[in-house]
Amino acid sequence: MRISIKLKFWFLEHYWWLLCIVITSTSAILIVLKEPLTTIVTVIGALLSLIYFLQKQKLEELRLFRELFKEFNERYDAMNEQLAKILESKEVEVSPQEKETLIDYFNLCGEEYLYFIRGYIDPIVWEAWFNGMKLILSVPRVERVWSIERKTGSYYGLPL
Repeated sequence: MRISIKLKFWFLEHYWWLLCIVITSTSAILIVLKEPLTTIVTVIGALLSLIYFLQKQKLEELRLFRELFKEFNERYDAMNEQLAKILESKEVEVSPQEKETLIDYFNLCGEEYLYFIRGYIDPIVWEAWFNGMKLILSVPRVERVWSIERKTGSYYGLPL
């Protein structure tokens, strides 16, 4: 997982106490330096504005995540039955209809990965989805289709 994604989610989880430390230490430094009260209030006001901005950003990203999560789950639910049949089948080769379903599934996985590497999908959610993808790909007939499909470069670098 990219360090930038880890850092982003870590910061959004812990920013409130980090900014409290920054506000306290900045205020203390300004007081020790005997800065005028207006300077101290201005700096604290700017830091509080930053807190407001970060909270608003976090809420917007949470809304986007919720929309993406809902859409991705609806799309997966729509093909879940077909995927289960493909996984349970004893046939060696996949039919054209099964291949179509698998390509739709790979497209869904690719889109999920794209939003993950852009930092919009929580790493915990991505890990769960990725484990499910690996489970589906562990079926030899599915893996054969994937090995051909990934050569097309159509799945945003999905690392399966």
